Amino acid sequence: MSTVHITQITDLHLGSDKSETLGGVTTFDSFQSVLRATEAQGRGGNLLLLTGDLAGDYQPEAYQLLDQALVDADKQAIWLPGNHDDVETMKANLSHYPRQRIYEAGSWGMLLLDSSKPNSPGGHFSDEELVFAERGLNQLAGKPVLVAMHHSPVLVNSAWIDKQQIDNHQRLYQMLEAHGAVKAVVTGHVHQHNDSIWGDIPVYSTPSSCVQFEKYSADFALSDHPPGYRWLDLHADGSLQTGVEFLKDFAQRCDQSCVGY
Repeated sequence: MSTVHITQITDLHLGSDKSETLGGVTTFDSFQSVLRATEAQGRGGNLLLLTGDLAGDYQPEAYQLLDQALVDADKQAIWLPGNHDDVETMKANLSHYPRQRIYEAGSWGMLLLDSSKPNSPGGHFSDEELVFAERGLNQLAGKPVLVAMHHSPVLVNSAWIDKQQIDNHQRLYQMLEAHGAVKAVVTGHVHQHNDSIWGDIPVYSTPSSCVQFEKYSADFALSDHPPGYRWLDLHADGSLQTGVEFLKDFAQRCDQSCVGY
């Protein structure tokens, strides 16, 4: 079996039209620039894994823009919601990309979880989501597994973001540990590159495709890092390689005087 090549893009924050901005960056332009960068770096054929906050505030038009952009670029994509998304609105408007929560490719399985909590920026797994996670892990028994979610189950050492850590992450960890072949967790939400460890499981958090948060910050602050993405190569022997790429030629720069979003 061959290696499975994945590109994770997260926290797009697309708006109702292509002119929407976040922190002074036009989010549709930055997303398109990330797609072009993956092409230029030889990863244009990768499966896209979109890990939440695809819209700025669950606007139907944002998902319609995304759907058309992915079709126009001839992309294969799977997705999960973040705290700025609404699952039903996503399902209704990502018409070419039906929701897939358990995905099998090569020798690998992927489990896509919803860590969003209604009317809250913080992470939480509902009882129903934990039941689904256990069922999914059982279905993927015997396979190496990549788990994706929006929020981080680990601290990233930024006080304001760490308040939004998944509040019942330990319940999920027990399931992942019991599976025995969960190789990594990938997340979004934190708008920065962060590699950590959750018990025995690596956790890889990925920069946003628009603006980044300042690392190790007590309060909300934007950094001057450009848009980014993560690549993952899932090998048939159950090992994986991953790395983060930041755009080198993106002309827009964020407004670091921005105090929230």
